[in-house]
Amino acid sequence: MAYETITLEKRDAMGIITLNRPQRLNAWTPVMGAELAQAFRDVDADPAVRVAVLTGAGRAFCAGADMDFFAAQVAAGGGAQGGSGVPGPSRVEEFPALMRHLTKPTIAAINGYALGVGCTMTLLCDIRLAAEEAKLGFLFPRMGVMAELGSTFLLPRLVGLGRACELMFTGKQYTATECERIGLLNRVVPAPELLQAAGELAREISQCAPLSVLLTRQALYQGLSESFDAQVRYEGFTLDYLYRTRDHAEAIRAFKEKRPPVFEGR
Repeated sequence: MAYETITLEKRDAMGIITLNRPQRLNAWTPVMGAELAQAFRDVDADPAVRVAVLTGAGRAFCAGADMDFFAAQVAAGGGAQGGSGVPGPSRVEEFPALMRHLTKPTIAAINGYALGVGCTMTLLCDIRLAAEEAKLGFLFPRMGVMAELGSTFLLPRLVGLGRACELMFTGKQYTATECERIGLLNRVVPAPELLQAAGELAREISQCAPLSVLLTRQALYQGLSESFDAQVRYEGFTLDYLYRTRDHAEAIRAFKEKRPPVFEGR
C-alpha cells in the first residue's frame, strides 16, 4: 500500500513505521491517523515481522495536531471529527483499541519533539526510547482541549498520579532526561544511536518465542485493570497452554543441543 504521510519498511523482523511530514514536523492529520492504523494492521498481520517500531522523519517525532486540522474543527463548529470525515487515532476509540490488542510488541523511537498527540501516541507503544534532544509535552490545556488515546488511563500508571497531573495540567515541554527520570521513557540515547538501540532491542525480543511474548504482553496490559486473583488464574491457564506448544519443546531441544532455538510461533 502506498502511504501519503508515513512510510513502512520491513527489515530484520522489524516493521518500521515512520511519520513522514518532516516539513511540518510530522504534525498529525486525519489522513496520518488513518494511515497509522492501516500500517500497524499490516505489520501485525505479517508473520515475518516480530516487532513494530514507530519513529519520525527529520528533527521531530510529531509536533502535535496540524493547525489546519484545528482550524477545520473550529470552522465546522467543533467536535471530535472536525468535519474531516476521515477517522484518525486522536479522535476515535479505534486506534487505542487496535494498539492494545496487537499481537506484536511495539517500540516508540522518539527522535525529536513529541507534543500533544505526538506524545500520547507513544503511550500506546510498549517501550519508549528517545534521543537526548527530544522533548515531550502534553500541550492540550494550552490549546483548550484535553488529552486522548487513553492517555489519562495510561500516564498515571506509568509515572504516578501526581506526576501525571503535573504533566497534563501545565502543558509544559519536558526534556528526555526528565522524562526518563520519572519513568515515562525507558531509555535516552544519543540521536545517531536511536534507531540502532531500537533495532537491538527488537532483535532481543525477536529471539524469544512469539506466543510467549504475545501472551505476556496481553497479561501485562490486562493486569492494569484486573484483580491480583484474576491475573494469577490467567497466568495459570496460559502457562499450561505454553507448556504444550511446539516452541516450548523446541526451546528444550535447543538447550540440550547447545544451539539457538528456531521458534515457529506454534
